[in-house]
Amino acid sequence: MSKLKIHFESDQEHQVRAIESTVKLFQGYIKRNLEELKASSIGLGSKATEMYDTDIIANIGKYEMLDETWLYDNLLEVQKDNGLVEDMFLNFDDGFEITGIDSWRYPYYTCEMETGTGKTYVYLRTIHELRKKYGWGKYIIIVPSVAIYEGVVKTFKITKDHFASLYNNETIHLTQYSGQHISKLRSFANSSAVEVMVMTIDSFNKESNVIFKPTEKLQGEKLPYQYIQETRPILLLDESQNYTSAKSKEALRTLHPFFAIKYSATPTEKGNTSEENRELMNRFYHLSPVDAFKMDLVKKIEVLGVTEQNNFNDNQLSMVLMEERAGYGLALEAKLNVIKNGEVKTESIKLRKGDDLFEKTKNENFKGLVIEEINKSLGVVIFTNGKEYKVAEGGDVTLSKEEIFRVQIEETIKSHMKKQKQLINKGVKVLSLFFIDKVANYVETEGIIKKLFDEAYERLKNQYPFYSGWSAEQVREGYFAKKKTKNKADVYIDTSVDKKTKAEKELEREAYNLIMKDKEKLLSFDEKTSFIFAHSALKEGWDNPNVFQICTLNTATSENRKRQEIGRGLRLSVNQEGRRVTDEGVNVLTVIANESYESYCEQLQNNYRETGDAAPPTPSNARKTEAKRNNTLFNSEAFNSFWKKLCQKTDYKIMIDEDQLVSLCINKLNIAKYPEPNIVVVKGRFVMTDFKITLKKVVEDIIKLEILKSDSDGNEEKIKRNFKVGDDLAKIAKDERLKGFKIVDAKADEDRSEIVFSDKGILRSGEAITFSSEKGQKGDPQHRHQAQTIYPIFNFIERAEEATHLKRATLFTMFKGLNYEVKEKIFKNPEGFTSVFIDIIKGTLADHIAANVEYSLTKELMDYDSEDMFPEARKFPQKELIDGSNWSLYNQVQIDSDIERRFVEYKLNEDDNVVCFFKFPSQFKISIPKIIGNYNPDWGIIRWDDNNKFKLELVRETKGNVNPNLLQFPNEKRKIDCATKHFKLTKVDYKQIKGDEVIWW
Repeated sequence: MSKLKIHFESDQEHQVRAIESTVKLFQGYIKRNLEELKASSIGLGSKATEMYDTDIIANIGKYEMLDETWLYDNLLEVQKDNGLVEDMFLNFDDGFEITGIDSWRYPYYTCEMETGTGKTYVYLRTIHELRKKYGWGKYIIIVPSVAIYEGVVKTFKITKDHFASLYNNETIHLTQYSGQHISKLRSFANSSAVEVMVMTIDSFNKESNVIFKPTEKLQGEKLPYQYIQETRPILLLDESQNYTSAKSKEALRTLHPFFAIKYSATPTEKGNTSEENRELMNRFYHLSPVDAFKMDLVKKIEVLGVTEQNNFNDNQLSMVLMEERAGYGLALEAKLNVIKNGEVKTESIKLRKGDDLFEKTKNENFKGLVIEEINKSLGVVIFTNGKEYKVAEGGDVTLSKEEIFRVQIEETIKSHMKKQKQLINKGVKVLSLFFIDKVANYVETEGIIKKLFDEAYERLKNQYPFYSGWSAEQVREGYFAKKKTKNKADVYIDTSVDKKTKAEKELEREAYNLIMKDKEKLLSFDEKTSFIFAHSALKEGWDNPNVFQICTLNTATSENRKRQEIGRGLRLSVNQEGRRVTDEGVNVLTVIANESYESYCEQLQNNYRETGDAAPPTPSNARKTEAKRNNTLFNSEAFNSFWKKLCQKTDYKIMIDEDQLVSLCINKLNIAKYPEPNIVVVKGRFVMTDFKITLKKVVEDIIKLEILKSDSDGNEEKIKRNFKVGDDLAKIAKDERLKGFKIVDAKADEDRSEIVFSDKGILRSGEAITFSSEKGQKGDPQHRHQAQTIYPIFNFIERAEEATHLKRATLFTMFKGLNYEVKEKIFKNPEGFTSVFIDIIKGTLADHIAANVEYSLTKELMDYDSEDMFPEARKFPQKELIDGSNWSLYNQVQIDSDIERRFVEYKLNEDDNVVCFFKFPSQFKISIPKIIGNYNPDWGIIRWDDNNKFKLELVRETKGNVNPNLLQFPNEKRKIDCATKHFKLTKVDYKQIKGDEVIWW
């Protein structure tokens, strides 16, 4: 079979629009001929060309600038055509250069395109269009890394014939800049053809770079960089988010650019707000991820989350490097096993330099781990005891981690083989990409990842004839940077660190070249390699249209990792003729992630949100509203007498029948379910839904809203209906993603009506709130039991003593009383067993105490001054308030649930026999045993009896069920049991109600 050649299409609408938009930014510029360009390059008229060296051919005169008002008007036109927010002004980059004291000013623009939609194709074709329309011939493509450098060179080469057919075979030269070939700068500057140079930002961002030094390779007085300056190059900034530092900006100015076009899927500028960040971009084209999904320009995403449940026996460190707020340096987001009340829970904790992991977690396994340094450039955390933790590697491969690897690898191979069976007749070769935690786990003889892959592949291949004749070794390939040493085995190096030596950069280039050169070869059925293993060389800059599975065996190393990873496989697939395949159901990328389906989707959505692709509404609490006290009621004898009675203090005595408690605990422990570690696999689509809520108008008490929902699968739904104050959009639309959109206030105005949402702030007529969410999707779960393993036992009796405050002897008696088969379960899952052991004993002890506690009335009063508890005015978030009545202590009443809302609105506010009612302030607590917790009652009420003879003094607890045994949380019943005993002694009528009873008093 002849070598596969990727076919490029010239009529893709989104690409053509991006190219045309760029050209329109300079509409009205008059193209110059060669003689005019030569004259303008020295800044004089055409007659002066004989008197000066005119070898250098520039885009525009040495110090010539375009009219800024004209450029701004053009930008506004393009933004308007593309439906973008029109900027208030055109931003320029302006400031000092790297060398000397010179400064430079130039305009820049931003083209935002989702990964996989042909960004490189767009800017390469833009070069041809700008040449054709305006005659400009000098371009420099700036890239942030070796990987992207090689990717651009590769794309330039494979698109050359395609562009030649579109642009009459115009000559176009590519200069691959490096310090070793500095002499090429002369031919770049002097050529009358279209010249394109590719440079990494590192090659000219410090004065020590060879580009700023005299060299014998270039004769004359000019320094190398001055050749570039005099061409007034047009800069094309690939992955432009990498050039926002002061040093990068200085470097770009030093090239004396004519203008710059920034290309990125995640552009950013350093604004103080997201609005300012957008304004600073000069963005003229925007193709968001949601747009790309809707328009079927990229693969849909399916997530298969693989997690382990019920296993806290492995104390792994899992860390993500984070940028702190300005001036606070680096931090870590760490997932650690934390011990609270004797039980282990995995929690996310923010860590900084100087933090002690044991102090943060109370976990003995982390003793001695105090953070001395967080080094982003090397990707390591250094502890004061000398230990280093490589963030990208995520620690050792424990029994738990190995089992997750096993399931992930099996699921990837299965998905791969099923996909290949589905697509074989369409001529599509399926590829899978594995991001691994560390190279040693693959390259070593007994590398765990390689071993698990080979075992799973050999077991599964017989079910699929396409693979049955090939061994695992034939179909897998690792692409890693390696250093050859004489008479020794190759040494593999980690190129994921920010700061690399010159030698490491070259090794990275070699590793990248290996897979780049095989890009088309990998697409052919003649090539057996189908499973690609990579560590860091493929983080960015490489992708392949036929990657259908991405398996993440690595740990999180940065907040934007997920978008980088899926970007390697978003392109639409191609067949054996190199043509795109767009048939229904073909283009789905499956991510096999080492975290839960829900977590992966949420974090991926956050990645999109943080980069402005799916902007949420600005978080804001509803307006704070002041509730005002009814001083007549507050100063009345009835209220003060009632409050004095409520403040009567009681003491309690805890009564424990130890034999009964031990017996109860043993019985419950013997029939309890003890968790066994198991791997949970959940599969589901990743779908982003855009919401747009528009206020049409407010007429008296009728609120007209429009809710538009459109998702990345192309589904749309529009809801138009009338609402009123108090309506909760989430409940009415039956959509949890609208949580927080509860209407708490409305103002009708002919010109400027507005409503207030409980958590989402103010919405005015004609305006809209837009946000995006990945929620509302359900995965398809499966369970798998982990291979049988034995874990070491720790002193769980000591842990239980700390959590329950029972004597060791009592706890040991309980354990000894367990059935043998129950005791044996501790070896399978010590932490899981201990958690159940402690939970059941604590719960049983709390029940026992609540049932047997004895209260006695004292002669003291609790220290709750009524003036402190009920100030003249109190501020609450508006979402928590409803109108009171003439007999409510405040004109507005705080409520915490719909049950309370109904009780106040339909019972208390409408009952003429009520003298006074109030919600107990949260500070008011009655005394109950510590193991049960604090108790804050709901409602204090004074009411005339039905005959209007006696004032009833009532405390009512509003719950969803009047039977304490059926309450959602057992602790609620215990609190009510204790409260019943307390209030009985104080002569206050206490009762639990639902709030909708006819007779609730």
